[in-house]
Amino acid sequence: MKKVLFATTALVFSAGFAAAEVSLSGDGRMGVVYNGDDWNFSSRARVIFTLSGQTDGGLEFGGSFKAHESGAAENGSAGSVYVSGAFGKLEMGDVVSAPEALFGDLPEVGYEDLTAGEGDYTGFASLNGQGLLENDIPYLTGDSGATTSAYNPVLLYTYSAGAFSVAASLSDGKEATGSNAYNVALDSDQEYAIAAAYTFQNYTVGLGYEVLDFKSGTTVFGHDKATQLELAGVATFGDTSVKAYYAAGDDGNPVDQAYGLGVSSVFGATTVMGYVQKVDFTDDATAALDLDGATWWGLGASYDLGGGASVAGGISDSDLDGSNVTADLGVKFKF
Repeated sequence: MKKVLFATTALVFSAGFAAAEVSLSGDGRMGVVYNGDDWNFSSRARVIFTLSGQTDGGLEFGGSFKAHESGAAENGSAGSVYVSGAFGKLEMGDVVSAPEALFGDLPEVGYEDLTAGEGDYTGFASLNGQGLLENDIPYLTGDSGATTSAYNPVLLYTYSAGAFSVAASLSDGKEATGSNAYNVALDSDQEYAIAAAYTFQNYTVGLGYEVLDFKSGTTVFGHDKATQLELAGVATFGDTSVKAYYAAGDDGNPVDQAYGLGVSSVFGATTVMGYVQKVDFTDDATAALDLDGATWWGLGASYDLGGGASVAGGISDSDLDGSNVTADLGVKFKF
């Protein structure tokens, strides 16, 4: 469904040529969303540019960004670029952390990726950036938490050999806009993460470790950095996929532990998916947030209409006091 805007840019030298391509794709949606109080119309249309090329020596390179983020892509805070070869793949920009690159997230539920209701605890809105109350696994680094800063993109390296995969990510600074996912309105001096995964038959297991160094002279709960360890596993049984994870933070991380389970299954043109997650905060975070943790879930389904169109909907809720079920239903398009 991609449209080629600019292809076969070739420079011919004594032996060989280099070719580059810029292609255009997009997505859109239209439907209704229930936010726990009212039903509202919801629509969106986006254009995505994908760039690709190959050197005379066989190295592949490219990038991608959304049209509305073109300004941010110019300074590295949105979109990404990459170069890949036998050594693996190097990406730079607004990319995910090493653990997320290997483990991903739990199944996305609903027409617009539903967020569970926060109920009477309105402060929980500041925690959503890390995936709390959503399907995202609450990773500590990468494109989670603080915003990728202009001229301070994240670097991601991935490599696979047979059944083994490894990844490493690094940022030399992130800028917090308001409060980040862990309610820590702070810039970071540096963040880094590593991860590894092993696949055998229909099973994959992996381990990741992330470190977030707070800005010099700043501490959170008396600590100058936060760390997090993740263990993840995926099993596939025919058309059904099951993913589970466990994450544990240190004393500088408001999250003491988090864990979740996600399942998706395909029945012809219909896909059914769901997840449940729980997070427990540390004692210091509990005192600061007036909350010791939360559990939330989502359940949804989609039907493939063919030609890039599908009907999708879902429901989601949390155990926070006063929370109401959120729901949505609509049509999604890919171009």
